[in-house]
Parts: sequence; C-alpha cells; structure tokens
Amino acid sequence: MAVRAEEEDDPVYADKQLVIRRTSTPDGLRITGVIDLFNVDSFARTLNALLAGEGDLHIDLSRLEFCDVSGIRVLVSAAERLDGQRRLVLQGLPPQLRTVMTVVGWAALPGLVIDQAES
Repeated sequence: MAVRAEEEDDPVYADKQLVIRRTSTPDGLRITGVIDLFNVDSFARTLNALLAGEGDLHIDLSRLEFCDVSGIRVLVSAAERLDGQRRLVLQGLPPQLRTVMTVVGWAALPGLVIDQAES
C-alpha cells in the first residue's frame, strides 16, 4: 500500500491523543485523533499560525475521532478572524459535529465552509 507524501512528513504537533500534519494540496492541516481540553491550546496555536496565509485554508477532519466544544470553538473563532478574502474549509467533518455546528448557527458563518464531499 502506498503512503501519501504528506503522511510521511513529521507532524507539526503530536501527543498521545492528537496528531496534526500540514497538507500542501490543498493548503491546510490534517487532524487525526482527539481534540479536547488537554490539547485544544496546541490545536489553536497550530491553526492560528496558518491564518495569515493566502487562499482558503483546508482542515481535513476525516480522521477526527472526537472533538469537544472547545475544539469546535477554535474552528469557529478561526473562521471569524479570516479577512473575507479567505475561507476555512472543513473537510470530512464528522456528522455529529456538523449537526452541532448547524444547530447553533456556526455553519452559516461567512468565513466557514463545510465541505460535504466524501474525503
């Protein structure tokens, strides 16, 4: 089985629950594991470091096992801080998170796109 190049790269953050890797096509991050109170600050720092770039920022969440409300708020906060020229594109958002974001109205933020295509 072939391993994609971005999966061979060293993670930008890793702990026992969470691994964050940069992706280049499209530009963004791939999240694997669990985001919770114990690692949300590291997730926020990693995401915020990419907000000053250009073009849409893609976050692949297809390998996310669990995300508490603190992790969701990091995503929402990042989308709110984008300058209108960029969007935060969430790919592979687990159905439960999609439901929460839709019910509370976060899915309608102008800087946030929930990509419903299969990852």
